[in-house]
Amino acid sequence: MTATETPTATPTTTETSTATATPTETDAPPEGWHNVTIVAAGSGESYYRMYAGTGPGLDLGSEADTEASVAFEDRVILDDPYYAEGFVGDGGVDSYQYRPTVEGNPSLDFVNDGDATLKVYLDGELYTTVEPGAGGEERVDPDASPTGENLIRVEAVGGGQSEYSLSAGAGGTESFSYEAEANPGSTADNPDYTGYVSGAYGFVGDGGVDSYSTDGKLSSVDNQGSATLKIYQNGELWATVDPGETVERSVE
Repeated sequence: MTATETPTATPTTTETSTATATPTETDAPPEGWHNVTIVAAGSGESYYRMYAGTGPGLDLGSEADTEASVAFEDRVILDDPYYAEGFVGDGGVDSYQYRPTVEGNPSLDFVNDGDATLKVYLDGELYTTVEPGAGGEERVDPDASPTGENLIRVEAVGGGQSEYSLSAGAGGTESFSYEAEANPGSTADNPDYTGYVSGAYGFVGDGGVDSYSTDGKLSSVDNQGSATLKIYQNGELWATVDPGETVERSVE
């Protein structure tokens, strides 16, 4: 007699609705530090900067894009002011660890150069919403007089592209203002920035020009890229800065 095979019932899959968790870091930060998570809400893409003031702790988190394969790497700049910059889009997430300058009093400012709304979470709780274009400035009137006493012009000679930083005054403490040929946050794919406290930071390439003004005399220029930069102060050549070079001059 042949045993009769009994068909095995096919399991039925039951779909379970899963709620979207509030973005948060998996690992608890060190004592006194906070997890900062930046989320591109919905569609759109944005470059951003997160300013943390003078002398805080700031580091990349587990969601930061640091691989050489990514088109736009997130990074932390330990300058004055300290800041982080990155790119996020289409629901993507970046994260950082942050220790406020004043313990228990977090203070962060943002520039959002793009069309994504950014949701910023501090230890899993919503800290602020940064709308597209927030924190940037529109181009200044090209016919207006310079804001500062000294007009600074940054020119990329020939081909190549470079990120650069400028300092002015004794100790590099003077602030900068945008002038007609600068590309502030809301006007460019690779925006220029004047620091919240001092200095200016920008991108120029392929014969392009940026311009700023400052009340102090130019004291240093750092060129990180492949373009040779000619730096002019009040119409006179201040220095030719080769790729990878930093030029410093004493200011009384």
